[in-house]
Amino acid sequence: MPRHGAPRVPRGHSVEQARRRLAAALLGAGALAATLLTASVSPAAPPAPDRDPGAASSDVAQLSRD
Repeated sequence: MPRHGAPRVPRGHSVEQARRRLAAALLGAGALAATLLTASVSPAAPPAPDRDPGAASSDVAQLSRD
């Protein structure tokens, strides 16, 4: 133990902490990138012809009458 009375951190602990910080930073960067892409990319398909653009869709599935 050092003279200062400060506990000595084992090297493995600091490496693990650095890995966790890196993982958190990469996760945050990925979430930010996904958000920016979602906001900037237009949808691939046009709106359905029987709906007004921007109209809210229903969460209830409709039965097919085939």
